[in-house]
Amino acid sequence: MDEKTRIVRAVSAALGADVDVDVGDSPDGTWRLGVAGLPRQPRFRALWLRQGWPADVRSAFERSPDVTLAVAPAFSAGARRLLEERRVSWVDESGSANVRADGLLVRVDRGAAPADPAPLRARWSAAAVLAAEAVLVLRPERLTTSWVAERAGCSVARASGILKGWDAAGWTRKRGPARGPGAHRTLEERDHLLGSWTDHLNAKPVERWYAHSTSGDMNALQRRLCTALDGRSWAWTGWAAAEHLASFVTQLPVLHLRLSEAYARRDIEPALREAGVTLTEDAGRVELWRTPVDAFRHTTASDAGPVQSWPRVFADLERLGGRGQDAAEHLRDVTHEVTGDE
Repeated sequence: MDEKTRIVRAVSAALGADVDVDVGDSPDGTWRLGVAGLPRQPRFRALWLRQGWPADVRSAFERSPDVTLAVAPAFSAGARRLLEERRVSWVDESGSANVRADGLLVRVDRGAAPADPAPLRARWSAAAVLAAEAVLVLRPERLTTSWVAERAGCSVARASGILKGWDAAGWTRKRGPARGPGAHRTLEERDHLLGSWTDHLNAKPVERWYAHSTSGDMNALQRRLCTALDGRSWAWTGWAAAEHLASFVTQLPVLHLRLSEAYARRDIEPALREAGVTLTEDAGRVELWRTPVDAFRHTTASDAGPVQSWPRVFADLERLGGRGQDAAEHLRDVTHEVTGDE
């Protein structure tokens, strides 16, 4: 059965046997739908969806923003909410409907809506972690497999697999021809990508070294540590990094820094003593978080020393919990404003 026939049957069933549903082609891929037999004979711009999941509804809005009636075999609970939030009428072949027009209001519930599919849990390989950080930091307008392969240090075939996983999760979308020089993707759901990436990083405990200083001047302590650690692989994160990227607190409670896991305690203790800091076995005013060396690819310079990339700072603030999570949201919002992203 073709989609035009399915639309006519679904809408006729929802509105009743006494109406006449007329459907005509439209050059933009939608259907011009009129209903005779009602006092005001409402008209709609209709679209057939082969599946009625939230992702299908979002894609439909992107392709056809002027749609006023969506029809599908069945709409899930989440898809129905999206349609109703946009004040778009809908009908599905289960007999359920929510149709609004001038002088017309029809609401039919034929049992519970299908449950939305469980969110896809992306596979986070080491290359995928690096690729996501590069995308979030560098914000390329066009994502290609070669671009991802270069930034993630992997093969083009591995990069292709990463992007296919992101497509399936709804984070990216293919654009242009299927293959060839013009084939590329765009990032569609940056916050969802950031959230999944953060959850993956924070699922693994971080090894922390604690250090103490008698100095009450955290800014002076920062400067001394910066000087003492010069030439090593390290960067500020947590509250200290947030102070430079998106200030949130008036006084730094703890100094957090990421330090390459290539260093043993004996390698770093002399530098810390030079800065007036002593390693301890319990909580101190300074925390050193041991980190893979490839996590420093996107550090930025500041007056107080290198700072981790904003996505890694975001993840570390989320790891801190409490006010750290508030600071993470503030950092994300400020970053969106600076980059002009919505």
